[in-house]
Amino acid sequence: MARRRPADPLTLARRRAAEREAARDPANWGLGRAALDLPRNADVLTRPDPAGRPARAHRQDVFDLLLARGRLGAAAFDAVRRLQDDIALLHRFAGGVASYAPRIDASPAPGGPSEARRRAGRQMESALGLCGPASARLLAALLEPAALGRGPDWRAVVTRECAEPNPEAQGAIVRQACENLAGAYALLDHRPRP
Repeated sequence: MARRRPADPLTLARRRAAEREAARDPANWGLGRAALDLPRNADVLTRPDPAGRPARAHRQDVFDLLLARGRLGAAAFDAVRRLQDDIALLHRFAGGVASYAPRIDASPAPGGPSEARRRAGRQMESALGLCGPASARLLAALLEPAALGRGPDWRAVVTRECAEPNPEAQGAIVRQACENLAGAYALLDHRPRP
């Protein structure tokens, strides 16, 4: 029987150092299966990579749920995501993490990020102004916290903003606000540009 040579301490130390370095690299982290199994993450959809490990995660919001249940049309869903993009662009530079914001000298837009923010603010204001005050207030209350990284309890928001405690009616109120927003964007898109 062959005797095993004892491992070289220097080789073991290098291997452990390489493992520690790999563990610190965010590219190797992936999604934590234990965290995804928590009850709080029941509304998180994951897409696996080719090896079957969860690679992408997306937390469903009320609009995803309504679309998946067939209660929200594609145009209304797209309008909400368009408004959400404008809100996110408007708030992108307002946060405390300025290092993640695009640089002005690397900005593809000729007016820079401030012009993009102004344009997003104008589009958002126009769309919300055309969809009606109740719809605008509800959509802003649902989407603003998400743009700042906080996901609101949509039923509590509908109860607070619309004074509707009936759970069966709350989805209909959100759907109506989304349809109003889709109509507002349709009007804006067909207006002649100055």
